[in-house]
Amino acid sequence: MEIQIHDESGLSTMEVTHLSKKLGWSLCLLAVGLCVSSLPAMADSTLFSDLGPPGNVYVGGIGWSINGSGPPFGSSFTAAGMFTVGGSGNFSVDSIDLAVGQVNAPFTFDASIWTDNAGLPGVQVANAAFDNLMSNQPFGGCCGLVTVSGISGVTLTGGQSYFMVLGPVSLTDSSAVAWNWNNQGVNGLELTSPDGGMTWDSHGVTTIGAFDIIGHQGGTTPEPSSLLLLGTGLVGAFGAIRRKLNR
Repeated sequence: MEIQIHDESGLSTMEVTHLSKKLGWSLCLLAVGLCVSSLPAMADSTLFSDLGPPGNVYVGGIGWSINGSGPPFGSSFTAAGMFTVGGSGNFSVDSIDLAVGQVNAPFTFDASIWTDNAGLPGVQVANAAFDNLMSNQPFGGCCGLVTVSGISGVTLTGGQSYFMVLGPVSLTDSSAVAWNWNNQGVNGLELTSPDGGMTWDSHGVTTIGAFDIIGHQGGTTPEPSSLLLLGTGLVGAFGAIRRKLNR
């Protein structure tokens, strides 16, 4: 014969135990939801782009020269194009794509991002120097890009203007590339320098080179090891709670 003990609410001991288990699991799921929602936002978004659809289209036969002063050039050229980051708040940069075409071997160049100081590159953004890049796209064609991925520690602010600066690896080398113009009608302040950015010549507001910047809002993306520890901890917590509720 089964004996059931009822409390003052009229529920049996078994019913009370069942409700306690359901409440325990509900609280556990709520805690997991709070943990997940507290993680930094990691969805990629486009911070800036003047590459055209479809397939990152740009002008294949016109661009800003990037070269050293070695033969056959005689003078060095560095180019800087002003752009504004979309959105608001701080963004961590994940990758950039640059529409750069080959002109003279070995087709190498440097890229960097700088703050705007009254219409001139001011201070290089921390960790935003990308050296010894190389183009595989012949100038005149489309639509190969030079991609820099796995970027970390670079933060840009939505609504603020910056300069994307492309220059030769060495001011005296013979390598030359062209920073292809965008075909989206995106204009910005364009500057060139014969001495690697010591002095600048302004071309006014005109067509800037084609590129994009991809990133995510919030802090630094959690390291994989941190996410693994979080997952392991949650699994352990689930097990401990379940064991207690099943007693």
